[in-house]
Amino acid sequence: MSHPHPAPTIIYDAVRLVLSAASATPRGIDRVEIDYARHLTASWPGEIYALLPTPWGLRLFDRARFARALAYLEQSWAEHGDAGDDKVFAFILDRLAGKVVGPLDVVPPRGGGGVKRILGIIGVTGFSIGRSLSLPEKGAIYLNIGQLGLSAWLTTPWLRRRPDMAAVFMLHDVIQLEHPRFVTRQGLKWARVMVKIVRARATALIATTDAARRSIVAALGRSPANCLTLPLPLAAVFAAGNTPDPALAAHKYFVCCGSVEPRKNHLLLLKVWQNLIARHGAATPKLVIVGPVVPRGAAIRDALQATPALRAHIIIASGLTSPALRRVVAHARAALTPSFTEGFGLPVIEALALKTPVVLSDIAPLREAAAGLGIYHAPDDDAGWCATIERLAFDPDFAASQRRDCAQFVPMTGATYFSKVTEFLCSLPRPA
Repeated sequence: MSHPHPAPTIIYDAVRLVLSAASATPRGIDRVEIDYARHLTASWPGEIYALLPTPWGLRLFDRARFARALAYLEQSWAEHGDAGDDKVFAFILDRLAGKVVGPLDVVPPRGGGGVKRILGIIGVTGFSIGRSLSLPEKGAIYLNIGQLGLSAWLTTPWLRRRPDMAAVFMLHDVIQLEHPRFVTRQGLKWARVMVKIVRARATALIATTDAARRSIVAALGRSPANCLTLPLPLAAVFAAGNTPDPALAAHKYFVCCGSVEPRKNHLLLLKVWQNLIARHGAATPKLVIVGPVVPRGAAIRDALQATPALRAHIIIASGLTSPALRRVVAHARAALTPSFTEGFGLPVIEALALKTPVVLSDIAPLREAAAGLGIYHAPDDDAGWCATIERLAFDPDFAASQRRDCAQFVPMTGATYFSKVTEFLCSLPRPA
């Protein structure tokens, strides 16, 4: 695609992505960032530098060094590995088969490697001190797509010294401000900091749904002149399709992806499974919850652990690699997302792309993400959720029809998405 002006230099804020290397496996937003960074380093028509933390402060690293850092991170996260090599995947298979694997259902993330991974990223850049933040020429674009959070105090103050640069932020949501009961006081504080920074500095915004954009505009108190609303693309690891797994296919189970926390409404699923167990006993399908138990989710874990019948049917597993997650989702009877609130819903598009039915909270962002496909219930409709899950588990014709409906879903491809993003960034007015 040609543009009327030369493509501006991009300063890609990779601080959050580097810090996420402390986790053994990526979250959904990490996979989005990886795809963003990979595309920009490979295809951006202008110059691109990565903004990275170093012992000397924030520094800029050129395209080649950033590409090496990305390759190292993907390798350390086993993004291109085999699900069969994943110990957490093996744990899930054992639990589905009814084998006893310790007293707890929770598998902690693989430990000990976070600092090593971060140091490894620094190492593959050649232990360079990088370049000064004064390097980019006038008219460069600072791009942050990782949702400003705890790193905001580190990554954005220098922008005050560069009013000649455009600043583009992707805001995924403002859930902390809209639903403070679901977040910590610290989380609420950083959400306010994020909005303050974006309000003062943003040249343009990128939003993932119309619902999220409306909430963001309300929080900012103004509508930015330049705003791109575009659904997130399917991560490359999920676009690769799925390998049939007879061991998984032999079991009847549902999956729920995401951190275990009050906002995700796992307590509803515990109630549903209690009802299913009362009705079906040992024939009750399993529920695989894939995600870490965050501090505010401890009560959910404790409720599960206190009920032997639930422990026998519900598995919580964290630290699953992306290839293994793809396989688990692909063989599930359905993916469940009973959240009270969301900004987008990456697990929804991942499931639909794999032709796995979805059962969703009837909230606007999820309807947008799923393009209206799926089965919707209010997040407090215990009976509705139970009835739908029961039909998907025990009515083969209904389950097959839902899986066929998934074929209507057309995910946003990376090629289409990044073409639109490139056009948007190249069209932005340059600061005077």
